[in-house]
Amino acid sequence: MSTQAAPASDVRAPAADPRGRRPLVLLGALVAAWAVPALTHLVGVDWLLIPVYLAAVVGLQRGLTTLLDRLVVAIVQSFGALVVAGLFFSYVGKLHPVVLAGSAFTLLVAAATRRDWRAPRLYRPADLAVVAGTVGVAVLTVVPFALRDLGGRIGIVAGGEDIARHMTLFEQIGRFGGFAFLHPPGDATLLPAAETEGIRAYPQGIYYTYAVVDRFLRSSDTSSTDPFTAVDTMLWLYVVTFVVLALVVLWSAARIAGPGARPLAVTAALAVVAAGVFFGEPVAVFVRGYPNELAGLVVAAALTALVVRPLTSRIDQIVTVALLVIALSFTYHLFLPFAGLLVLGWVARYRVWRSWQAVVIGVLAVPIVAITPIGLLHATTTQLLTSAGTALPSDKPAALLLVLLAAAGLVAAGGLRSPARRMAAFALLAAVSLQVVMGAWQLLTIGRTHYYFDKLLHVLVIVMLVLMGSLARLATTNGRRPLAVTAVVVLAVAGFFVVAGGRNHAVVPSYGVRLATGIDRGSPGGGRDAVFIASRFPEAENTVDVDLMGDPYRNFFGTLYGSVLQRNYRYGHDWYNFLNPTRGPRTLADLERQVSVSPVRVRIHVSDPRARFLTGPDAPTNVDAATLVAQRYPDRVQVVTH
Repeated sequence: MSTQAAPASDVRAPAADPRGRRPLVLLGALVAAWAVPALTHLVGVDWLLIPVYLAAVVGLQRGLTTLLDRLVVAIVQSFGALVVAGLFFSYVGKLHPVVLAGSAFTLLVAAATRRDWRAPRLYRPADLAVVAGTVGVAVLTVVPFALRDLGGRIGIVAGGEDIARHMTLFEQIGRFGGFAFLHPPGDATLLPAAETEGIRAYPQGIYYTYAVVDRFLRSSDTSSTDPFTAVDTMLWLYVVTFVVLALVVLWSAARIAGPGARPLAVTAALAVVAAGVFFGEPVAVFVRGYPNELAGLVVAAALTALVVRPLTSRIDQIVTVALLVIALSFTYHLFLPFAGLLVLGWVARYRVWRSWQAVVIGVLAVPIVAITPIGLLHATTTQLLTSAGTALPSDKPAALLLVLLAAAGLVAAGGLRSPARRMAAFALLAAVSLQVVMGAWQLLTIGRTHYYFDKLLHVLVIVMLVLMGSLARLATTNGRRPLAVTAVVVLAVAGFFVVAGGRNHAVVPSYGVRLATGIDRGSPGGGRDAVFIASRFPEAENTVDVDLMGDPYRNFFGTLYGSVLQRNYRYGHDWYNFLNPTRGPRTLADLERQVSVSPVRVRIHVSDPRARFLTGPDAPTNVDAATLVAQRYPDRVQVVTH
């Protein structure tokens, strides 16, 4: 028998057996899991633990190729995991950075016993388009906030008014150290008594996340003692949420385009998607102040992409889908029916029920998903679906155009032959069907579409923006004509979003243009009044401060957000409702009645001698009205002139 020497390049020195050292490495990692957070907390740089944690998750991911792929999935996975962890930490009342980070890193070390940390491939060409689009949206969003003071930043999102309750809930969760619904109603001292039960049961995933991030940013184990810092922090976290929405939607659209699409074609499609995010419905949600809905849209976008093109690792896919559905339930459960249809389609298509891991994870996840819907049953009726709200009317023609473009992309260049295309078509059908059902229900009950129809339309728009990644297929065939056609479509649609917007394009330019250029400044007067009042009187001391220094909307927002900054929303709630200009005319008798039923003293702030919010032929100015009620109720009313 002859033997042949191996080539020199194949001759390797015996490698040391890594198994012998692996227990020591894991033990060292376990010690570091707690030692590093303790050290960062000691020197006050706990915020460093956030990128370190994401880097660890990125390295443990399977079924994803590039850094961007792993980072996006790590972000949405971590959101769902934090919600689940919050159910435990809420009982022990801990939002301590060392406890949270140490626990998280310990779980990652446990995961590392089953898989090694692997560096991802840096990027692929489509990733550059995703990053460029995200940076563009980030600049357009951040600059208007960065150029304003706190009052001006409040004014940008003040119009929706709901964000005042969101700010209060965020601070209440921080004080509790956990979900508010897991604490007795009587302990919720920041919330109004009339709304305590409803707000406590409200989906709280994003506010809990904000409270956790706030602790890491401040390297603190207690809630902020400075309300101005707390509110400003939440506003900036809200801005980050919108930027993350842009990132996830663009990444999801690129994933839908698939690996076979040309980079230039993907870039063209993502240009439309980026325009849709900043100049379409998502920015209208943003300027009205709905953090929970934005977070829900982030989850819906990621879930759509990962159901249409699943991860190659089966267990990672099952866990990720479960975490996303949990996150959606704890964020914006109006979108749960869409998620349910999407998951059912995925389970049927890939016969997921045959996996014992899927059965076990499903059994564990379903009760958690049900917590928020069940908790809201006592406060929810079918009439709620026909109620009014402060959301801006949706741009229905633009939504219809997105549906047509997404459908065109799905049937182009090969049609529905691939499994991914068929799942994408199912997602489109699910989103459109739910919209039709909601519209039919409202037309039959109140004769027109309203608030929740528009809210549900937002998830339809996001799903269509994700599915528009399929437009890249229009330019994948040979020849230049398809690419030219795609370019024309992209420019036309991008121009459509930039120029148009609002209800049936009645608002020109769009909300995104108005925000970026400063045409629409929101309500800075009310925001600055709020900061001014809270700065002068930081402690309410059994008193409610009422802003009558300017025009009706300035008074309305100044009173509302002033009570938030004073941490006195519990009593400011009734007064901002009284001052709401949309609630009809108010008389001096109405003002006196409101004073008489106030459970605490009333401090009225006046300034402009010509300002008037009362109506009637002999209606006094705000200064005169405040003076009259102070004379009638000297022990209950104090007038402060600025």
